[in-house]
Amino acid sequence: MLFATFFVLFIAILLVIARKFSTMQKRLLPLVTSFGWQDPRPGWWNSIRGQWRGMSVRLQHMGRYKGVPERLQLTVKAASPARVIAKRRAGFMTKPITLFGPPIVEPMNVNRELFWLRSDELVFVERLFARAEVAPRFEQNLIARFDVIDLKGKGLRILRAVDDGAVKQHFNRPLFRFTRDYDLIETIASEEWKLAVTIVETLGLRGYETA
Repeated sequence: MLFATFFVLFIAILLVIARKFSTMQKRLLPLVTSFGWQDPRPGWWNSIRGQWRGMSVRLQHMGRYKGVPERLQLTVKAASPARVIAKRRAGFMTKPITLFGPPIVEPMNVNRELFWLRSDELVFVERLFARAEVAPRFEQNLIARFDVIDLKGKGLRILRAVDDGAVKQHFNRPLFRFTRDYDLIETIASEEWKLAVTIVETLGLRGYETA
């Protein structure tokens, strides 16, 4: 009897999770279609997959977990000749540890008060930020301390927090909300996509399978 009760409870939890996933994917599918994705389709772990200009693209929603906020991650399988990592700069305590990975760089054409930039090619970073709209796009996508823009050999990853306090303040959202803020998620997804397109076009990136 006890086993049957646990089994029914387990099935009920799975149904609730599946319903939430389905709702999220239904909201994201028309959004990525408007981005120009080809063959967009639901993927594992509450994600949407597709193709764009010959590159595999993926948009994934991740729920809150312990001390980690709800997040939205965009990945574009584009080949890059150099590594670039960017995070929001908010004082010395936010300085990244560079024991592993590329060193911190300070290109002359970037306001060093805005971002922590790491790369193994300073000239590559300067080339990226030579386009006027790149820095505003970076600033738009780096709000919370969890946010990161990571361009590496086989892909671009843009990860942003959704329900972080700094994000809610930035978008003038209530501090406490008991339902999922789909409008905010769509806004963040759109900002991530605009940045991704700007980076790909500025650097002339292609899919790493064909690069």
